[in-house]
Amino acid sequence: MNDTVEVTRLLRDAQAGDPVALNEALRQMYDALHGIARAQLGNEQMERTLSATALVNEAYLKVFGGTQAPDWANRRHLLGVAARAMREVLVDSARRRNAAKRPREADRLQITEISMELSDGVDYSALVECLDMLATLDRRQADIVAMRFFMGMSAEQIAMALEISTSTVQREWRLARAWLQRELAS
Repeated sequence: MNDTVEVTRLLRDAQAGDPVALNEALRQMYDALHGIARAQLGNEQMERTLSATALVNEAYLKVFGGTQAPDWANRRHLLGVAARAMREVLVDSARRRNAAKRPREADRLQITEISMELSDGVDYSALVECLDMLATLDRRQADIVAMRFFMGMSAEQIAMALEISTSTVQREWRLARAWLQRELAS
């Protein structure tokens, strides 16, 4: 209990402008901060890319890296602020990992580019026959092709019409396009 009172006193001194007090308070709180970081990392379901020490350091930068020092009432309040900052660091890290899994914009094929490739010299009666066959295999893919070719809809418009994501439309389009190209070539 004395440690908690001592840290709270140091934090108040730090808020009054004593930089040595803040360093001492954080030194005394380091084990508690490290424990919170280990607990936060233990709750993570995703691939772990940060250690507990790195998480404490990133949270420190998030809390104290701004132009204005954070306002805290006591040791417990500062631990809560630090825990929230750690959670934000973990969320940001997960978002960066997930973003890295997506293809770069330059690598993405737009639905209009694909339709141009497929529409060069296409016999539309043969396309309709193939669409009928595709519809028996995958109704959604057939709908996507029909909306693109016969209605001139964009990927975004198709996504809204079918209530699916644009990336799903693009993925289904690629699959349907490959199937149609094979069928129309035979």
